[in-house]
Amino acid sequence: MHSVVDGATPALKRRVNTAHRLTAAARRRTGEDGLSGFTVDEICDEAGISRRTFFNYFASKEDAVLGFTTLWDQQELEERFTAGGDPDEPGISASLLDDYAALLVERWTEVGLTPEHVADLVAATDREPRLFSRLFESIRARERADIDLVRTREGLPEDDVRANVAVQMVSALAGACMGRFLDPDNTDPLHTIMQRRLVAAREVFAATLTGGNR
Repeated sequence: MHSVVDGATPALKRRVNTAHRLTAAARRRTGEDGLSGFTVDEICDEAGISRRTFFNYFASKEDAVLGFTTLWDQQELEERFTAGGDPDEPGISASLLDDYAALLVERWTEVGLTPEHVADLVAATDREPRLFSRLFESIRARERADIDLVRTREGLPEDDVRANVAVQMVSALAGACMGRFLDPDNTDPLHTIMQRRLVAAREVFAATLTGGNR
């Protein structure tokens, strides 16, 4: 699976690792002590960076906990996704669901998603519920933006609900995949789990359209 660090320069790899260390430290400290229980300087000391460097990555402690860093540039991923359609031929392309699912997985891969990171984030939001509100708002904003991406890719008008359905359906499957991915007994990569869910969804829809197997 493509990732931001695949083929990256040593400098970029260091930046990615630094962002991951800062987020991991901020989440752990938030889960233990709450946001008011530590300072940015303490996080910097733990990660071995300067305060100035911290603010090159994150605008605040809250952003560090949530992983909202300016490091991640989604433009390349999104351009590759929109290039998969043909806006001059309005309609739903056969590869839309697979390509959108791949986009979601690539995003998660880029932020270094692991079961441990998610567990730390859950602990942090349990300790500071207002962080969950910000996270939820970010997810909703991302969903709206992705609907626009689908419309652009497929050449659909704003009132075409198929763009909404495509994003919401794959996002729901992604949520189910995450549960499996975080299972301690799981050994499958996230993209494999997602593909299985997509295959199953197509089989369900096909069976429904044809009246099932009865």
